[in-house]
Amino acid sequence: MKTPVNFKYSLTKLGIASGKIEVNGQPVEFEVTNTGNPLTDLLRGMVSLIFEPSHIWNEENIQWIDWYGESKSFKWVFSTDDGESISIKIIEYSDLFDNTTGITKISEKCSTTDFYLAITRELDEFIKNIGLLNYEQKWQNEEFPLTYFLILKKHLLEKGLWKSPSQKPAILNDEINILLL
Repeated sequence: MKTPVNFKYSLTKLGIASGKIEVNGQPVEFEVTNTGNPLTDLLRGMVSLIFEPSHIWNEENIQWIDWYGESKSFKWVFSTDDGESISIKIIEYSDLFDNTTGITKISEKCSTTDFYLAITRELDEFIKNIGLLNYEQKWQNEEFPLTYFLILKKHLLEKGLWKSPSQKPAILNDEINILLL
């Protein structure tokens, strides 16, 4: 069964991450640098949609996130009218300083749950396999946005939606064991 949202994210070089998001069959590949903090911005925006539900008061519930690469930038715009579905728009800019170069790569609507699960599952595997210490050394900017990540994972657990994708040994397990010593 094909899932409506797929997300891949990896650190490819020091200070550079690449990946892909696909929503309803519409893919966008990206490469971002540590000029910004794309994961922090993404997760903070996702948490904000949950815990600042302005749509309940008939106000716009929208988040804008900018991701910067070496030659392109990406603006993520996501919003919800009801908390159940999410509209996702990703615009790619070929000139970082000229907003007129934007091309809409994704403009789709999907279940908020599908979107949140895809992002959280990928980052769960990602951080377990790379570890918090390695992340900071390889990203060379800020730490992994653990607080926002845990808020999202807890939200999915409380809704009964979280199922562990794997039980294979992970670097993060070793780091937690060091913490417990």
